Amino acid sequence: MTNFKLDIEINNETYTETQLNRYKYERALHFLHEVIDLGFTPKTSDGQSVTPIELNWMTPADVLALAVATHTAMGSAGTLDLFKDILIDSDNRWHAFNQRPIEEQGVWIGTTHLTAHSIDPASFGMAMGGLQNGNIPFQIMPEHYYFAGDITKEPQTIMETFGMLGEPTLTYGTGGKEIPSYVNVDRLTDHPGILAGETFLKHDDFNIHVGAIHQIQPLPDGLDIISSYFCPKDAPKAIAEGHTIHFALELGGALQIAAQQQA
Repeated sequence: MTNFKLDIEINNETYTETQLNRYKYERALHFLHEVIDLGFTPKTSDGQSVTPIELNWMTPADVLALAVATHTAMGSAGTLDLFKDILIDSDNRWHAFNQRPIEEQGVWIGTTHLTAHSIDPASFGMAMGGLQNGNIPFQIMPEHYYFAGDITKEPQTIMETFGMLGEPTLTYGTGGKEIPSYVNVDRLTDHPGILAGETFLKHDDFNIHVGAIHQIQPLPDGLDIISSYFCPKDAPKAIAEGHTIHFALELGGALQIAAQQQA
């Protein structure tokens, strides 16, 4: 872990760990305010209830810890129940964004580029496979609400907010090696590894034409990953732009975990 180094570019702009951690804190704050609005009371490790005003005075580190504890306390069943009306609304919006054929409207694309040094590619693969375990999803990204399954092996159930805009959506994702025909992303010949996925609404199997293409190049001492996120052009462009930050936190977090595991 001592020599581990991670460089991140989002749409060709360099992002620092400090910048990304600020986004992470702000989204944790957003998540906690919303669950309070919906009727759930977050509690600190010593059992003290947190009010909205008290929440705003907590340090970023304490807010992030409280977000993880709150996800855990709600559990998957509690989360689905708390957000049940919001999930219905989100489903309806994604149906509306897909009223026009995807070949007609096209997709917005955002790109996250991560280069990691002093890391074993096999360790990264193991870390990615374990992203759904325990509190790891919540530690990496506060707007991960529910994960189940390894997308490299089976459809993966995912409840998350796309692009840090709007509300969570309950979906499942599929993974493969073929870039969908309607996504204008080139297959990179110098990045032999690929995981391309599409996303479907959980309740009716509707393809919302949201997904990712992760292309991976092994380096002598690490990995180079170019991740493209796409969503319909009839959805807000800010979703594609914002999910690049989500990927930076998600994949960057997996790389950090891999580096720790091999140390």
